Amino acid sequence: MNIPFMVGIGVAMILLLVGIIGLMASKKKGIPNKWALWLIIFACCALVSAVINYQFI
Repeated sequence: MNIPFMVGIGVAMILLLVGIIGLMASKKKGIPNKWALWLIIFACCALVSAVINYQFI
């Protein structure tokens, strides 16, 4: 397994967790939170990109 793939997956998972936690906290407080939603979208794109790039190594 390649180190860049593992680092990319790790960073994407951390970003996804932070985005989900931020979104849940904002829903609990009743305030809209755009950065958390964008962070979740970015993390999902990073995960897809890591999987696609891993196939071509």
